[in-house]
Parts: sequence; C-alpha cells; structure tokens
Amino acid sequence: MQIIEQKAYDAALRLFSRYGSRLDKYRTGAFAEGAVHALFADEDIDAEEARISVTEAILNDPALIFALHLSVAAFLYPEIKGALKALTGGGVTLMLALDVCGEREKWSFPILREGYEVLCRYVAIGDDRANILQREIVADGRLVAYLTGDDELPTELRGSSELWFLEPDARDDYFGFSDTAALIRREYLAARESRDFYILQLSGKTGIGKKSAIALAAEDHDRPTLVIYWDRLLASAGERLGHFMWLLRREAYFYDAAVVFDRFFVSDKTDVDDLFIRAIRHFKNHREPVAVCTDPRVELIPESTVPVRRIEVPFPDKNSRMQAWEGLAGRYGMQLDAESFGINELSYRDIKRVLLTLSSDWDNDWSEEEKATRVINACVDCYPAPKKGSLKHIDVSVTMDDLKLPEKQKRPILDLVDGVKNADLVYDTWGMKKKFPYGRGFTVLFVGPPGTGKTMAANAVSSVLRIPLYRIDLSQVVDKYIGETEKRLEEIFSYAQNTNIILFFDEADAIFGKRTEVVEAKDKYANTEVSFILQRIEEYDGIVMLASNMKSNIDAAFMRRMKYVVHFEMPDEATRCEILKSCFTPDVPQGDLDFEFIAKKVELSGGYLKNIVWNASFLAASRNSPVTMEDMIRSAISEYEKMGQVPTFMDFGEYSYLLHN
Repeated sequence: MQIIEQKAYDAALRLFSRYGSRLDKYRTGAFAEGAVHALFADEDIDAEEARISVTEAILNDPALIFALHLSVAAFLYPEIKGALKALTGGGVTLMLALDVCGEREKWSFPILREGYEVLCRYVAIGDDRANILQREIVADGRLVAYLTGDDELPTELRGSSELWFLEPDARDDYFGFSDTAALIRREYLAARESRDFYILQLSGKTGIGKKSAIALAAEDHDRPTLVIYWDRLLASAGERLGHFMWLLRREAYFYDAAVVFDRFFVSDKTDVDDLFIRAIRHFKNHREPVAVCTDPRVELIPESTVPVRRIEVPFPDKNSRMQAWEGLAGRYGMQLDAESFGINELSYRDIKRVLLTLSSDWDNDWSEEEKATRVINACVDCYPAPKKGSLKHIDVSVTMDDLKLPEKQKRPILDLVDGVKNADLVYDTWGMKKKFPYGRGFTVLFVGPPGTGKTMAANAVSSVLRIPLYRIDLSQVVDKYIGETEKRLEEIFSYAQNTNIILFFDEADAIFGKRTEVVEAKDKYANTEVSFILQRIEEYDGIVMLASNMKSNIDAAFMRRMKYVVHFEMPDEATRCEILKSCFTPDVPQGDLDFEFIAKKVELSGGYLKNIVWNASFLAASRNSPVTMEDMIRSAISEYEKMGQVPTFMDFGEYSYLLHN
C-alpha cells in the first residue's frame, strides 16, 4: 500500500505545515524520520494507483480528497490522531479540510452537502453533530484495503454476503442458460437506464439461476455483483442492522456493483418486512440495479413502499436441462446420455450438484444402466427426505415387457409414459402452459382386484422413465391430531417437487376416500384433509399414482383430477400362462412344466400366480432339484386355501395323482 500511505503522509505533512508550531510536539515516529513505511510492499501497485485515481476523480474536489487522505493518515499513524484531537477535539472534519485547502469561502451550502454525501460513501461518520462541517470523518481498515486493491469483504460481512467477479467468458460455463440470461439481461438493462429507482423482484423456484443471471447481466457492463443473503444477514447483524447495511452499501458503491438480495422471506407477524424496507432504502441512490430473489409465493409489492418490478423467471424446460446435463457432464469428463435425464425436473443448481458429487467416483466404462442408476440415486440424495419414514423407496426391477396385460389395459400406461416425455413440447414449445396454469401434473388411478398388477405397473412406469418410485407409508402420514396429516403431506409433496420422484399411494382409499356429511367435528376435519390433498395434487407438476381395489371408494373430486384411469381385470387364460412363464428366471431349473394346464385350472390374479412360482421354487430348492408339476400344483392349492377355498383332486385332472404322494 505504498501509494495510499504516501498520500496519507503528504496530507499529514500539509496539516503540520498549515498549523506550524501548534503541532510540533506531535512530530514523532514516521514524521520525525521523514520517511514513509511501506507496510505492504508486495501489493499490486498498478491496481492501487488505478483505484485511488478513480476515487479521487469521483470526489472531484481538493478539500474532499484531502479529507479522505487525512482520515487514512489518522487511521495509519497514532501521532496524527493526537494532532487532530488537539485541533478539532476529535478527528478529521470537513471544516478542517476546507481550511487547510483554502476553500472555506468558496463553497456554498448546497454544493458542500452534495460533495459531503459523496465522501460519506467511502468513510464513516464518527458522531451525530447537526452541522456537517463539524462531523468527524473516519477511515477504517476496509477502506484502506480497498484503496490498495484488496477485494476481500470485511470480516463482519463474510458470512452473509459475497462479491462475485465474473470473467468475460464466464457465460460459457452456464450451459442451457441462454433463455433465463436473456430475460434477466433485458430487465437489468431497463432498470439501469431508468431514471426512477425500483426493485427487480426475480420470482421463481430456487436453483434456476436468478442470481447467476444478474451476475451475467452485470458483467456485460463490467460490473461485479454483491450478493446479500438476507436471512444470514439478520442473524449476523442483530441490533446492528443499520451498521451492516452501511457496510454493504459502501461495498456496492466501491465497485458500482449490482446488488442481489437472496434467501428472502415474508412473515405476517414479525417486523422482518419493515426491516427489509429500511434496508432497501440504503440503496435508493445506488447507480446499478437492485434485485431481490424470491420464492414464487412471496409478494413484495404489498409489503414494500419502494416500487417493485416483478419478473417471473421460468423453470428450465427439458431442452435447457438437457444442455445443462450435457455441458456440465462434459466439463467434468463424464460420458452419459444427457437426453434421458433432461426429463428429470432438476434445477441448474441441482444438476451441477449431482454431477459434481458423482464426478469424483465416475467410470465412463460403466453400462448405461449402471450410469442411470447412479445418477437417479444422486438426484434423490440432493434433498433430505421427509421425517418419520413417510416415504419408502421402491427398488425398480420391472420393465414394461414384464407387465403382462391386455392391450386395452396397457395402452393408458403407455400414454402416461409418452405424456411425461412430451410435457415440455406441449407446455413450453406449444405454449399450452398459458391455458393450464395449474393441474399440469400427471395423475393416474390404478383400479382392480388385489394381485392384478397395479404395483407392478407403477414399477414399470418408473423403470421406463428412469424416475425414482416412492410409496407413501400412510401409517406414518395419517395422524389423529388436527393439522398433522396435512403438514406431513406438505413435506412429502415439497420433497417430491424438488427431487422429481413418482409418488405412489397404495391402498389409496384410506386417504382419498369420499367426503362425508358433517355430523361430528371429526367429519369436518377429515373433509379438510381431503380438500387439502385435492389442492396439493393440482399444484404438483410431477407424477402421482393411486392404487385402489374399488373405484367407487374414491371421492369424485379426485376422479376429475385423474388424467388416466387404468382398470385392472382378472387375467385371462393366455395372460395367466405368460405371467407364469415370466416369473421364472433362466437360471431356475425346471422339469416338464405344463404352463398351459396350470393357467387353465388356476384362475387367480397375477399376484397369486407369482406366489405359486415363489413357493414352488423353494420346494424344489429344498430337494436341490428342478421345479416339477407337483411343486406347482401343491403351491396352487396352498394359495386357494389361503382364500378359504379347498380344491378337490379332480380339479387338477390328469395331474391329480401327484397329490396322493
């Protein structure tokens, strides 16, 4: 810091020259030696010289510049502080600066106040005297560090704010980001050129690049971005919020930085809103735009007396997400099928988080299936799951080929898969999102007797779409206490929205049942739960699957919200034969099994048929021999007995003799 110390030293010498013998006893230390001590000789001299030159040009007056340098001298040299105490009773004042520079008679009061306000953007004011000529002007370590070219924020601000400097080619790192960046750039430029101050409210989900877009727009004008995390600032500042805001305003002024408030929330029953309004007013005369990043639910306009321009920042569409997957994966040296993961509704931040996590232990020689499994698991792990085990992950090993259903039953399931894959085309490219502001999710109801393939169908959809399947554990969700069920469901839906998982409500009658006439107080609250779920399903943009044994048990309002209803029927003979064959793996040793005979005689659903194969396999394993017809028939009889039916020997015709052994 050779240059600023030299200027401070020269200002001090000028002070001694002006007041002569009155200050002789303070000529000690550096002034007695007549030399400057270069405290930081390894600093960037060019950067320091440029920054000091810019500062002096902004102040644009000898008295203001002198006041700045003399306040730095008072900070650096104890003897100067003592001399100022003798002269002014405190420290550097504007009156003293005018006197030393011979400008006392030159300045009119309006001009004096205007220049003083510029100076106050750099220095602190040490007291509250009404007369600005007598207020103490105080330099601190951060001001000195800034003038020497140091861009590190003061310690007080480091936990709650960041200063972003982007390289000119930084936009190349934001893959799939062009639409968002273009939207914010237009709004940023309009705010920058406006004569009136207003806040840019960037409304949208977290992680979609609102702050980054502002930083890119600021970089277009060679400006950094000051990011302020509002919740952390409140926690750090406490009762000293005004002081912290002054520090932040000074940082913004130092660099002509764009200002972004993030992690902002509104509370109806606290003074947070009033605090924020007072905080924003610190930047009312700032030369660069001020933005606030909020959740879509936050309404700043009713809360703020400062004009607000609200911009809805859309969630990245499928094409943008694909570009992000592909670009970031390439950046980390990872080879994967970006197109298959574009369907996952993850934000830019989460895509980067997933790939960065996986990059340290990634093998490009893995199979595509292994890569997909790793990515899917990492996507889910990005967010903490709801408490109390209300969600259970189902490991998917079923494909659509394993689903043995007639074409008329399978067609709606395939339509659901195609619908999810083409959602971005319909809603974004074709603009149908405007016509469907809500209710854009994919809801399907599987209805049919037990064991007909409802859960298996959910598995198959999850497998084809490569989206994790989670079953809702209703025993952990439904609560006897008022409001608890809704609270837990809200946690589940919020988690699902962030992680893009499939929610599967098995035995859905328990929670999606028909609303009843209000006779007792409990009926009212039960109906409230149903109404809440109806609203939440309509807001959810993902996939929700319901399974029920009887369609008539489901509330009519839920039926209206179901995009697909699949009726599962008892399988016919040909389908039963296919199911039996498909339940065996190639490694299971088989005797001479007559699948057609079993399918003809055993008129059970697919779930029971799977049990027959399972039991028969273990009977064979106990003998360490192939599965025989006897194993299959004995297992079939066991299933009938579980249902309270006892078949006779004659029911198995030519194979009935096996039952005598």
